[in-house]
Amino acid sequence: MKEKILKLNDIKSTNLQAVLDVLLQTDGLSRIEIARRIGCDNTTVTRAVGALIEQGIVVQGEKTEQALGRPRVILRINPDGPLLLGLSLEAERITGVLTDLRGIPQEHCQIDFKGLPSKTDFLDAVADVIHLLKEKANDRLRGIGAAVFGIYSGDDFKLENAAALPALNGTELRPFFEKAADSHVTICDHLVAKMSFFSRQLPQLNSGTVMLVSAGNGIGSLMAEDGRLVFSRNNHGGELGHTICQPDGMPCSCGRRGCLETVASIPALLRRCRDKLAMPQLDFEKVRQLYGEGDQTVLLEVETVVDFLGIAIANLLNNNPVQQLVVTGGILRLGQDFQASLEAKINSILFASVKSDMTTHFLLPEQEDSLACGAAIFAERNANVIHNA
Repeated sequence: MKEKILKLNDIKSTNLQAVLDVLLQTDGLSRIEIARRIGCDNTTVTRAVGALIEQGIVVQGEKTEQALGRPRVILRINPDGPLLLGLSLEAERITGVLTDLRGIPQEHCQIDFKGLPSKTDFLDAVADVIHLLKEKANDRLRGIGAAVFGIYSGDDFKLENAAALPALNGTELRPFFEKAADSHVTICDHLVAKMSFFSRQLPQLNSGTVMLVSAGNGIGSLMAEDGRLVFSRNNHGGELGHTICQPDGMPCSCGRRGCLETVASIPALLRRCRDKLAMPQLDFEKVRQLYGEGDQTVLLEVETVVDFLGIAIANLLNNNPVQQLVVTGGILRLGQDFQASLEAKINSILFASVKSDMTTHFLLPEQEDSLACGAAIFAERNANVIHNA
C-alpha cells in the first residue's frame, strides 16, 4: 500500500510541475490550452491548477469569450506568490535580487567595490546581501541561487582559477553559502545563469539543441537539449576559453599558454590596442568609439578577435551540430558591424549541413541584474517550489 501511495504522490507532483513549467514560459493560458500543451486530460489539469492556486503559486485572471462554449479563465503565475533569491558574484560587485517564479525582479540589492576586495570583504558582502533579501522575502522565499565566476569542482564546489579575483581561489562555496543563507543554495556559473535567463526570455530556446557561447572578460560555452543543460563529469561541458589556439603563445591565467582567452577576450583586445596605440589607460568604451570611427589600428585588432573567436566557435559547432547558436557577452558591445563580421567568419568555416539547419541569435541582456535573475531561475528548477501534498 505504501508503495502505491508513493507512486501516486510522484505522479501528482509531476503533473503539478508540468503545469507550472508551461505557465512559467507564457503570459497566461486557460486550462484547456495547458492540457493541449502538455498532452494531458482536462480533469488532471484542473486538479493540478487547483493545488497550485491553493498554494498561492497560480492566480486566476480575466475571462476570454469563446465563439462556442463557456468563457475561458486565464491562469498566471502569482506576482505576489513565492519568491526566489538570485545572486551574481563578480569581482567588481555583488548583485542580489528577489524575483517571482518567472524570474521577474521584485527587489534589488547591489554592493560595488572600489578596487579588488579582499577575500573577507568579498564574502562578508555576499552574506550581507543574502541577509537583507531574506528578511525582505520573509516566509515567501522558496529557493536561492548563486552565479559565480571561475571554475568550481567537487562536492564542496571549491573555487579554482578565479582570475578576476585570485584571493578567492580555494574557497569552498557550498559550506560558505549554506552558512550564510542558513539553507540550501543552488550554485551555478555565469554561463548557466545566462542560459537560464535567455531561456525564460525566449521560450524557443527550450526546444531542440542549443549552443551558448559567451565572450567578454572570459570565454565559455555550454549546450542544452530541450531546455536541459548538458553536463559532463564536473560541469557543463568543456572550457572553450582555455582551448589552446596558439601553442607557446601568451601566458594565460590558467597557467598554460596560448589559450583562446589570451587572444579573443576583452582584456586581450585591450592589451593589444594599448600597446599599438601607446595609450596605457585605454578602456573598452574608448575602443568601441575608435572601432565605430574606423580607426585602422583598432579595426585590425578587432579583426584578430573575429578570426580566432569565429574559428573556435565554428570548430565547436562542426563537432557538435546544434539547431540554435546563442552568442552573448560583453564583446558584443562592439556593435552590429562586429556581430556581422563574426557571423560571417563562423559561417565561412561551418559545414554546409551544420549551417543549413542552424539559427543564430546575438543576445546582449539589457538588464543589469540579468545574471542574478538567471541564478534565481536556475534555482527554481532545483528548489522544492511546490509543496508535496
